[in-house]
Amino acid sequence: MNQHDLDYIAHRIASAAAQYAPAHRPTAAQVADAASVLRDMLQAAQTHGVTFAHLDSVADFPRLAIQLVQSRDENR
Repeated sequence: MNQHDLDYIAHRIASAAAQYAPAHRPTAAQVADAASVLRDMLQAAQTHGVTFAHLDSVADFPRLAIQLVQSRDENR
C-alpha cells in the first residue's frame, strides 16, 4: 500500500464522517481508528485480489469502519 492509497483512505473516512449529524459525528480518535481499520481490511482483502472498487460495489466500507469503531467505544 502506497501513500496515495493511504491518502485516499483518509479522504474516504473524512467524507463519511462529515455525513454524520453533529450529535453522532465520530471523534478525531474514532476517525483515525476507522482509517486504520479500513486500511487493514483493504490490505487483507488485497491478498485475495479484492480492491477498493470491489468493496465499494458491495457496501460503504468507510462508513462501516466508523460504525464499527463507534460500536466498540459504546460497548467499553
